[in-house]
Amino acid sequence: MRKLLIGLFLVLAAPLLAAPSQVPHITSEAQFAELARTSPGGRYASFPQVMFVIDRAAKGGPMLHFVNSKQYEFHIDFVQRTYLSTQDTNALLDANYSKDNRRFIFGSVLHYAALGRYGIEFWEGDELNAEILTLTMALVQQNFPAPLAFKPNSQHQSVLAATIPGLVTIDQNAVYASRSELVLNPGKATGRLRIIPKLDDDVLLTPSDIVVLGEAPLRLSPVAGIVTNEFSTPLAHVNLLAKSWKVPNGYVRDAVSKFAPFDGQWVRMEAGETITIRLATIKEIAAAQRVQAKRKVRIAKSDLTFRALPALGDLRAGDAVRVGSKAANLGEVAIQRHPGKDDFEVPPGFAIPFAWYQDFLRINGLDRKIAALLVDPRMRSDGKYRREQLAVLRAAFNAGMLPAGLGAKLAERRAAAIGDGGVFVRSSTNSEDLPGFNGAGLYSSVPNVTDQAALEAAVKVVWGSVWNDGAFAAREAAGIDHRSVMAGVLVQQGMNAEASGVMITENPFDPSEWGTVFINAKRGLGIRVVEGRRVAEQLLYRSDPESIQVLTRSTDDAMLSFDAGGGVREVAIEPGRMVLTDARAKRLAKVGRRVAIMFGNRPQDIEWLMIGETIYIVQSRPYLRGN
Repeated sequence: MRKLLIGLFLVLAAPLLAAPSQVPHITSEAQFAELARTSPGGRYASFPQVMFVIDRAAKGGPMLHFVNSKQYEFHIDFVQRTYLSTQDTNALLDANYSKDNRRFIFGSVLHYAALGRYGIEFWEGDELNAEILTLTMALVQQNFPAPLAFKPNSQHQSVLAATIPGLVTIDQNAVYASRSELVLNPGKATGRLRIIPKLDDDVLLTPSDIVVLGEAPLRLSPVAGIVTNEFSTPLAHVNLLAKSWKVPNGYVRDAVSKFAPFDGQWVRMEAGETITIRLATIKEIAAAQRVQAKRKVRIAKSDLTFRALPALGDLRAGDAVRVGSKAANLGEVAIQRHPGKDDFEVPPGFAIPFAWYQDFLRINGLDRKIAALLVDPRMRSDGKYRREQLAVLRAAFNAGMLPAGLGAKLAERRAAAIGDGGVFVRSSTNSEDLPGFNGAGLYSSVPNVTDQAALEAAVKVVWGSVWNDGAFAAREAAGIDHRSVMAGVLVQQGMNAEASGVMITENPFDPSEWGTVFINAKRGLGIRVVEGRRVAEQLLYRSDPESIQVLTRSTDDAMLSFDAGGGVREVAIEPGRMVLTDARAKRLAKVGRRVAIMFGNRPQDIEWLMIGETIYIVQSRPYLRGN
């Protein structure tokens, strides 16, 4: 009986014996894989990691523990559950992440398969010193079968690494770009797959298309799903549009060749932890067609009696029915800002309400031109024809006459609300920030407008951008009545930004992670940030405990700056340099969280800029999580 019980114990214990809670050495890739976990979100997304703990107080000298990272989620879990320490969690955090005399060193070994390398990483808030880093690199390398390098995760760690002779490092951008997949907007879709190596202006896409693109586009008509061969930032307009349309979007290396066998066929796309595409069933196709037939976004009725030119400080969010959501929301921010308490400014400006746009259409006969276009069947079947006709319509806007008296009112209001200097002239329509329709990037802005004639011309350009190709296509797909669209204009003091970008008040890779702010930043004016053609500096702020994780540094080799004669010019810069220090990033993130509170603590998509140490907020809109 005793032998039977012993045998039964050994059988039951076998899985545990095969996967120990920790080992002092890793001797093979197979053993690393046995201990590693891969998380789709969080700090080490998509890379296998094995945590390690170095006990500097162990008898005989520092002792290394490679932690079974499938059994333990955090380093502190391992320390407490194995009774290496009986301190509570807060005490362990305080003692072992910021002190030079810490007992425990907490880190992880990650495998970057696409780079063919292993690296050591630390929590971005870990205030390492040279002694701790040098000891860690040497001890872990002695007990690991492959060459190791150090990947800094913060400004402090990057500066520290540069002071240690001979230390081999891994660049953050290289790791970010090494992913074979990146899900930017999760979800599921059924549609007809179209392989498009390079998107041409004349390509007419439909809301039933799932597109596989060789290049990440600056603009895109509404589709059912998006896969690209290239990375784009989570805050690029294309991804914000994907969220607005509630369609899956992501990057897959070699997507064009990988999915080529499905070209022209109805498929099912699923973007979760990975991106998969397979042939759709008859039932899935029928369901998708029914949903598309019912899709329709409605626009609230606009107030066309209001003709004043209100300053931002006179606007509240509810005034969106008169001046559009962009101007109204920024007015809300300006009104709720506490001077001397809140760590940001709102550049002064004023709004041109919808009524003036409607007057402009009528006196120039543009309402009749628009009505004729909307009943032309070729506008919905011929992409080249549509593009040409919309270009003719926008030219008519540019040649039109402003309503009587508006020019004088603009000059007077500009002088009173803003004063001298260039201004930004931005769209603020009633077809943005709607449930099921974001509208990001559809309409035009004109930067650094200097004189009165240029201001009047810029207002007409912004009005005409209601009829941009992408805006028209997006409204078609959403079932929006084009005649219900009204264009307001926000005229705002031009700020020649030294750094600028976009932030959202949550983690786009893991929305469940509380207290985070995701920041995109580039030097100069922020126009390039939302285009997404180059990788921006991407930072992730975490509030508890407070830290800044560096995901990537900016790859831009040029920035945009004001030109003395009006407009903007490119200025050459050194790529890869830091845009925001940790201190500035923390200030910025706290400003973002403050702005979110102004809107009921709903996640916000916020445009910001900095000049010197002053933070300016120039837009806040609801951030859409997608599906």
